[in-house]
Amino acid sequence: MSSSALSLKKRLLKPTSFFGVKSWVLLVIFIALFTVVTLIISLLCVIHYRRRKSSKSNFRLPNPIVSKTTHDGYCNSSLDRRLLSRNMSDIEMNSGKLQQHGRVFSDQLASPQASGRIQNSSAMELGPVSMYSQMVKDVWRGKKFSLKELEVATNGFSKQNLIGNGDYGIVYHGILFDNTRVAVKRLVSDRFQVEDFIAQMEVIGFVRHKNLVKLLGYHIERAYRLLVLEYVDNRSLHHWLHECSKLVSPLTWSIRLKIIQGIAKGLAYLHEDIEPKILHRSLISSNVLLDHQWDPKVSNFGLAKLYNPEWGINIMESLGYIAPEYASTGDFTEKSDIYSFGVLVMEIITGRSPIDRSQPQPYVVDWLKSMVAGQKIACVVDPKMLEKPSLKELKRVLLVALRCVDPDSEHRPQMGEVIHMLELRDLMFCDSRTGSMA
Repeated sequence: MSSSALSLKKRLLKPTSFFGVKSWVLLVIFIALFTVVTLIISLLCVIHYRRRKSSKSNFRLPNPIVSKTTHDGYCNSSLDRRLLSRNMSDIEMNSGKLQQHGRVFSDQLASPQASGRIQNSSAMELGPVSMYSQMVKDVWRGKKFSLKELEVATNGFSKQNLIGNGDYGIVYHGILFDNTRVAVKRLVSDRFQVEDFIAQMEVIGFVRHKNLVKLLGYHIERAYRLLVLEYVDNRSLHHWLHECSKLVSPLTWSIRLKIIQGIAKGLAYLHEDIEPKILHRSLISSNVLLDHQWDPKVSNFGLAKLYNPEWGINIMESLGYIAPEYASTGDFTEKSDIYSFGVLVMEIITGRSPIDRSQPQPYVVDWLKSMVAGQKIACVVDPKMLEKPSLKELKRVLLVALRCVDPDSEHRPQMGEVIHMLELRDLMFCDSRTGSMA
């Protein structure tokens, strides 16, 4: 053994001044401590890096709607206020916070089959990745379509693509570049200011509810005022009530009740669950679209604000939907919308138009009140409806309709109360203002 090795061995075996511990023991302890500290620092760095990476990937989606919505598109205060039934959490749609509770909301209807699958699938079935992509897809971004894009989608706004010609505009069926089916509405007027149009589109665009037609985007250029809307593939409620030539209506009682409840929920969302609230101002049967599951989707909400108010009101009055107080006050409020809803419910139950000049009593409201007063409630049901409701259920829905068309607007219920009354099973069927229905 060399002298240098012997010298190193002597130094390692030599006791130190640190409690007489030999040098080699202190060296081992130092190496062990250094190794442990290095491992701890490395572990902390790895944890910190992973947390930063995770926080960047889990970004929050923007919440453009002010409403404090939770699951299914209703806010907690609204749910508490309405005392909704137990199954309320299984219906409705997504909202500003884009949360899910058992159902996935639908965005753009690529096809009738795809629409049905999306609306009836649960969030658990889709999985987190699919659910997230659907959430991102459904966020309103103020999409501005080019005129060229819409011309291609509608085959140059051809007659073959024409699907409707209503009070607000002409509607064409279109297919976008990503194969999304849409309805392109060309508004009949270009007189409103560009700023007013864009501002109203931004308000309407953030609305997301299962029972309201989604605005996907718009185009404004010179005389063009074009809306790109969700495509609803089963025509309008007006068609199935008044234009269907079948001797037996496909609108059974259960389907009609489903339609009434869906319209009520959509209108309640506009009135109570978003800020600023939106008055429909044109709630008529031709503005209620149906999908192939007979789910209603209310359209044209908020558009009347762009036009001369008298223009829209005159249309409503000529069709029999306008509230009587408008003639004296000139003010259109949410209670005016509720009156229109009451008339619409009567139209759905009876199959009669709100105004039918061929009848001795042309106004459905007056006729229905006289039938209730004469204890002829069972005779008011649409004769084309093969399935008849129970007398108790018919009375319940009629009472709701009669309360909504109360001549005194203060006595009309809020739409949240209407939802509660439609779902309540033990409602007492008498009212001092509408007469006994027991």
